[in-house]
Amino acid sequence: MVHNKDDRRAGFPRPVVSHLTLNLIVAAYIFAALNLGFWSRMVAAFHGNPVQIGLFGIAIFGLTLFTLELLGPARLQRPAAAALILIASGASYYERTFGVLIDREMIRNVFETTVTESRHLITFGAVAQIGLSGILPAALVFWPRVRRVRRWHHLWRWPMGMGLSLAILLGGLFSEYKAFSAVLRERKEVMAAYQPGATIAALVKFGKEQFAGGDPVARPIALDAAPGPHLAAATKPVLLVFFAGETARAQNFGLNGYERDTTPGLAARDVINFPDVSSCGTSTAVSLPCMFSPLAQADYSRNEFLSRENLLDVLVRAGFDVKWVDNNTGDQRIAARTGWDRVDPALTPDVCVGECTDEAFLPIIERTAATMTRNTVLVLHMIGNHGPAYYLRYPQDRAVFAPDCRTAEFAECEVGAIVNAYDNAMLETDHVLSATIDMLSASDRVLPAMFFLSDHGESLGENGLYLHAAPMFMAPEVQTKVPMVMWMANGFRTEMGLDGGCLRDVAKAPASQDNVFHTVLGLLDVSTAARDAALDLTDTCRKGIAS
Repeated sequence: MVHNKDDRRAGFPRPVVSHLTLNLIVAAYIFAALNLGFWSRMVAAFHGNPVQIGLFGIAIFGLTLFTLELLGPARLQRPAAAALILIASGASYYERTFGVLIDREMIRNVFETTVTESRHLITFGAVAQIGLSGILPAALVFWPRVRRVRRWHHLWRWPMGMGLSLAILLGGLFSEYKAFSAVLRERKEVMAAYQPGATIAALVKFGKEQFAGGDPVARPIALDAAPGPHLAAATKPVLLVFFAGETARAQNFGLNGYERDTTPGLAARDVINFPDVSSCGTSTAVSLPCMFSPLAQADYSRNEFLSRENLLDVLVRAGFDVKWVDNNTGDQRIAARTGWDRVDPALTPDVCVGECTDEAFLPIIERTAATMTRNTVLVLHMIGNHGPAYYLRYPQDRAVFAPDCRTAEFAECEVGAIVNAYDNAMLETDHVLSATIDMLSASDRVLPAMFFLSDHGESLGENGLYLHAAPMFMAPEVQTKVPMVMWMANGFRTEMGLDGGCLRDVAKAPASQDNVFHTVLGLLDVSTAARDAALDLTDTCRKGIAS
């Protein structure tokens, strides 16, 4: 390493390094400082075996070096190195802080999030830590001068650099191939925590999916959809209020036996609770479209969802007015053909200070019940328990559990305070659902019913994990078990021929979001061959219509 004379005279010495030396320094920094999650998972996967840990570490260091060589030939080296440091730093921060791993669906969440949602994750702590571990080191990459070979020599220098780093990777892997292949196959969380590789892979998968899928035209389904005999004979318009919940986990839902009574309002009302319901995914971008789709979880993909109509289209075909109102990140293309609106803060300014709580839905429900003249399904996409700013989801004067964490910086709160804030947000959902039931019960214009189902759950510090969107192969049950509740007015139950006692018995069995498409069609007595009776939770509980 040498210094330029002009630099020394100016008092700003800049070291001169070779292309390979800079890559080795950057690779060492990324691998040692920005991969703590990878290291902890690797040590656990190899049960502390120092030889295997060392050899596998050498192999993955070779992978890091190969990535730098591949993406940064010649004068692209420093921009590529800086970008990889920034990617690894950001991913490392969120992995260390929330236990979040970056995969394709997490990348989708990043691209589809709102400014309001993202600002709760871009906190002072995040900026400070990413600044120190990412921005500053990325800037330092441009400090040394790089001694480069002549232009034509790059024709051999670039492939040679990739070849040498690839040799390190393969040499390390094949030194203990049997053990390493088993870990790579069975312990996917190890490489899912490796940065920047996991994030780059996720970006490539997301981009490939977007490019391959484009914007497909949804093919029609359930062309035979029509009112069944009960719906056709109804004496009043039918109103289903469908609450698409957000981040409510079954374990903290009072009706499911949680030690805290987070659902006192629902417990006092005649609701049917489903205590064992599994989600299709661990993020809104997956679970919400999946639950409205005729596809089962095993068959679901984003492109498959976009390539066919969904529940809302079938309901319109059966003669329903369908309205989607959003207090979250949008409709996720579910209402692409039926349209959707956001909550209007002007209707309820007292609950929309900064952000609207879900109480903003109540005047919409009241107005719909008072003015509708046709069968209607009102879908309300809640903000619910969306984190990390749980404290914004409920008014402070209804904060029953204290002290509650009143910041999005979890590092500033005890786990108990985070749970208190989460449970207070669950109480707010209970308040909104209970108020909705009371409002619908008081209406003599419609035959009302309510359906509530959360999209996915949430981690609250268990095993060091927070928030949601863990890859499904490693997602804990707190992220995949969700509350689901059904309520029907007596008039709705009678005219639609549904047996409440039978439904309560059905509710004791396990269910999933695979049931939603078919159950809503069954609940509303929509006749179509697209409804699978085996997945319709109401199918065995409908009485024949009186002649």
